[in-house]
Amino acid sequence: MRIHKNLLSSSKGKSLKNQLVIIFAVIMLVPLLALMYDIFFASQTDQVIFFDKEQRLAALVKSTNQELSKNLEFLEIEPDISSLLLHSEFTRVVEPYIPSNSGIRFGLYVPQTEKITVLGFLHNYRNLSQEEETQREREIFANTKSGLVAAEMGNEPLFRISGSFDDQVVEYIAPVVLKGKVVAVMWAGERLNPFFYQSSFYRKLLRYFTLGVLALVMFATLRTIRNITTGVDRLKQGLHRMEYDIHHLLPEMTGELGQVAQAVNRMAKSLTEKERLEDQLRQSEHLIALGRLATGVAHELRNPIGIIKTLVELMKQEYSQMSGIEEYTRAIDEQVDRQDMVIQELLDFGRPTKVSIKECSINDLITGVLSFSAAMLRKQKVKVQLHLDNSLPKILADTEKLKQVFVNIIVNAAEAMPAGGNLNIVTKQSDEMAIISLSDTGEGISEDEMIRIFDPFYTTKEAGTGLGLSISYQSVKLHGGMIEVNSVPNKGTTFIIELPVAPQSS
Repeated sequence: MRIHKNLLSSSKGKSLKNQLVIIFAVIMLVPLLALMYDIFFASQTDQVIFFDKEQRLAALVKSTNQELSKNLEFLEIEPDISSLLLHSEFTRVVEPYIPSNSGIRFGLYVPQTEKITVLGFLHNYRNLSQEEETQREREIFANTKSGLVAAEMGNEPLFRISGSFDDQVVEYIAPVVLKGKVVAVMWAGERLNPFFYQSSFYRKLLRYFTLGVLALVMFATLRTIRNITTGVDRLKQGLHRMEYDIHHLLPEMTGELGQVAQAVNRMAKSLTEKERLEDQLRQSEHLIALGRLATGVAHELRNPIGIIKTLVELMKQEYSQMSGIEEYTRAIDEQVDRQDMVIQELLDFGRPTKVSIKECSINDLITGVLSFSAAMLRKQKVKVQLHLDNSLPKILADTEKLKQVFVNIIVNAAEAMPAGGNLNIVTKQSDEMAIISLSDTGEGISEDEMIRIFDPFYTTKEAGTGLGLSISYQSVKLHGGMIEVNSVPNKGTTFIIELPVAPQSS
């Protein structure tokens, strides 16, 4: 139990890639060990079989070689012995061994004449004719010559395998030395059982095939591990970024990891939508509370403002003969009118009137707003570029409120381009919504300001009330639409308004 806990604790600190590699190595270790066992121990089995045959053939060749050498020495024959005598003496010595060693072939090679004598058969053949015997000796000599020459030149015995794939022969070759000179080369050969060399061949083939399969499996497994770990790393990095920015979606991937990424992205989009709806709810509650406050404040301010305005009118009548009074009353009127305008905005914000619905064209509303804003835009050196969709259907809306929305955005755009610039206005339809896009090339809005841009009383202008965009936001919402803003500092701002084409019940 303790060992199991130690293994678990040690694996927790390792990466997924390392754990997969370790598991793969453990799984592959079993067939590799079996393969190594087959290679080494099967090879040793082959060596034992060959060693046994070598010992047997070596004993036969040595005994016959010694007997042949003794007979030649007994006859006191010189090293320049004739080939005929060598072959006849070899035949006399070897023939007694043939009956007891069936399946073994004996041979003698005389280098001077390059002739051989072959006794015995590797197979139990029928009696051969003279021509067949001659042809047999030629084939045997062709297959054995290289070994015979090697033994003659090296004056050392050797053991080798000759023949073709399906007919292999093990041979023991030894030189016949007479008075320090090699006068002939003797050999004995035994045919290998076809099952042995075929089994050896197919066993080797199976080894190579197994090694190839293992190599292929290793490559495929390592590639799979690499793909899995790469995908997991991408998921980890994407989730890490999503931890700080929920709008950053995970990259698209294939397989099961791709399905996980899609599920996480759907969850992130749901959370984003939930946050957006919660923000809208909070903003609506905030606007309702501020609207009530603004309405109360506006009522409290309107009464004293009305009294001041009445007193100014009386001053104009009663003190009209007084020098300089007109200048003072004009200044008071201007400030009273300005405050009355602010109070009216507060009332409009805090107690918006119901929408006066009628059929209208968005393109016509924009064209009308631009007609009475043309002088202001020329003064600000703002060039307007229109891209209006002529196929845009008409909508049901309060024309005055929508005009006020467009005026607020166009005036803000012009003020954001004090040195001039471009205002690009685009209308189009997407699904059941009419989309109006107003893009300027002005100073842009910072991220901190973007969050509060639709908040009541928030403004960056010295003389602004901060109610223009708030009222515009309310007006668009009253029409069942939505308004968004995208901005890049020092590059420009884009307001996007979406209004439903189909009428909605109020």
